[in-house]
Amino acid sequence: MKIKTLALAVLLACSTATTVYAAEQVDYSPKLVQLATKGDAQAQYDLGEAYYQGYGVEEDEEQAFKWYQKAAAKGQLDAIYSIGYMYDEGQYVDENNVEAVKWYTKAAEKGHLLAQYALGYILEDGEDGVKADPKKSMYWLLKAADGGQADAQFHVGYNYENAVSVKEDLPKAIRYYKKAIEQNHNKAMNNLGLMYQEGRGVTQNYAEALRLYKEAADNYDNEVAMSNLAELYEKGLGTKKDYRLAADYYEKAVENGDVDALDKLSKLYETGGFGLKKNLRKAKEYAESYSRNAEAYAEEAVAE
Repeated sequence: MKIKTLALAVLLACSTATTVYAAEQVDYSPKLVQLATKGDAQAQYDLGEAYYQGYGVEEDEEQAFKWYQKAAAKGQLDAIYSIGYMYDEGQYVDENNVEAVKWYTKAAEKGHLLAQYALGYILEDGEDGVKADPKKSMYWLLKAADGGQADAQFHVGYNYENAVSVKEDLPKAIRYYKKAIEQNHNKAMNNLGLMYQEGRGVTQNYAEALRLYKEAADNYDNEVAMSNLAELYEKGLGTKKDYRLAADYYEKAVENGDVDALDKLSKLYETGGFGLKKNLRKAKEYAESYSRNAEAYAEEAVAE
């Protein structure tokens, strides 16, 4: 089975917190309420964030939206972005991608990195009421990436690697993946590892692929990297063959949601060797579990 690269379907989930620039969490307090009530824009945003995140107070999206609006009216960029995010996600207000884009654009034009990233993300494929604009999408993704936003750096790297919205440019893909990796972006570690494994845009280097997969797997629980690392141990690429280590990483991948690793575990235990004791009972259990999960996944896909 082909080793997997990480696609973009879950990218935005990496950036679910509305806070972007706040240096520290600000809890709800009477003093904060007093400052916000007197019209302090930063306090108004902080109070909205406290209600949104549940910092020292019960979560309350209505109150969060109210205080974000007050801060946004004074030009507070985090608040402007946060209103866009709530429209994007349908939190308190009805989901409205047109409104989300409007608010994201306001913040993005003032240099708000996560708003730039979110705007580029939406414009790439379009959403309900928002027409896809790959050129403008890439413009905003690059603005965010060059400004240091790690998810945008990964996204730009992915686009250059896979010719999404731009022509394929592997040197640029590698450059942006490396920028993201400098900020410990584990998905970039996995994808760059795959480029080293396949020799795409770089000299093939299994040892470097293994190092990147291992960092993403061991330090950040990246299930795709776990499975990719297991395959290197299974095939003896960049290291000696070690079915015991391969099984360990496939098992970790399963624990983190990689269903395909069940099939690989079944085959490893069926053959055994290279440090792993043959175990037909386990092989059968993993095969049956893979079959059940694959069937459930297929049914879910049809339902969608």
